[in-house]
Amino acid sequence: MKYILILLGLLAVSLNAQSPEAIKTYNEAVAAVKSKDHIKAIRLYTASLKIDPLYTLSYFGRASSKMALKHYDEASQDFQKCLKLQNDYAKAYYYLAYCQMELKEDKNALAHFEMAYKYDKSLIKSNYYRAFIQMNNKNYSLAINDFLIYTKDDSKNHKAYFNLAVCYYKTGINELAIESYTNALKIKPNYSEALKERMKLYFQANRYKLCIDDCTKMLKNNAKDEDALKYRGLCYLKLEQWELSSKDYKLLSSIDPSNTDALQNLALISLQLKDYSSSVKLYSELLHHYKDKEAYLKNRSIAYMQLSMWREALMDLNRMIEISPNNGDAYYNRSNVNLQLDHTDEACQDMRQAAKLGFEPAFNYIQGLCNN
Repeated sequence: MKYILILLGLLAVSLNAQSPEAIKTYNEAVAAVKSKDHIKAIRLYTASLKIDPLYTLSYFGRASSKMALKHYDEASQDFQKCLKLQNDYAKAYYYLAYCQMELKEDKNALAHFEMAYKYDKSLIKSNYYRAFIQMNNKNYSLAINDFLIYTKDDSKNHKAYFNLAVCYYKTGINELAIESYTNALKIKPNYSEALKERMKLYFQANRYKLCIDDCTKMLKNNAKDEDALKYRGLCYLKLEQWELSSKDYKLLSSIDPSNTDALQNLALISLQLKDYSSSVKLYSELLHHYKDKEAYLKNRSIAYMQLSMWREALMDLNRMIEISPNNGDAYYNRSNVNLQLDHTDEACQDMRQAAKLGFEPAFNYIQGLCNN
């Protein structure tokens, strides 16, 4: 996780100190900071401290320049020296905590962000960073508390609401997760990450029409968004809107021909639409990827049967029974196929076996089929 910190500007000062020369050198260091010459600034802050070793602002300034150069360990040491001289210096606590966060000293960072906010309520980002640390450590309930405090102070940060939603989701509070994603989207309507996550939660909650709305918004931004096509297709599938679902999965399959989930759903939809020729083609393709998968063999055999392609259906049913000898459904269907092929004895044997395996519909046909 990358953190972005805006350093609060240092002002040239003319305070009473042990030495006017220390103040003069400090002000030269501030000028160097304004020119973004942090190496020069560090040298001048150090010179100021040699003149006056108790000059708090020079420690703070030198620490800030070291932090700007990402020398977090050295910066941390200077902020701590600063706090020994002035233990209520809120900004020193804040930047010390930031350095410790970068150094993965999470326990200290949490404590010092808390101190920063205690002494200066305007340092609201302290709670944001505390929440991030808790979130990264999977302390989601604690992260929620800090994000809630932060969003009371700053209700315009869409990322804060997004991360709050993630924490709610991780703790299983999906309705509040949806609410937080919605708050993020009120601030940034085209926030694709929030739309994507809310879309998934709507689907999990069986709120398919709302899920479709989010998918459609995502597809306006990117017509080939695979996640949006997948979930919208699934929603249409759940709502038995077969044509619309098929349209999304055909597009998804054209984008990624290796997407077997899309092929599987297209095959299932083709059965619902009674497009049995397409069913045969799609299940054949799936069986190329997943040889001998029983569900695909079964559905292709059904499509063959609907097309009166009895021998092809028989081959699939034979293979199913080889794979699962106790599949009563397969014996029942093979009995019907054998009957169509005038294999009466085989049809009777299969129907008896289906009944023996407990497949209830078989009992209705044994007597008439087997004549005994």
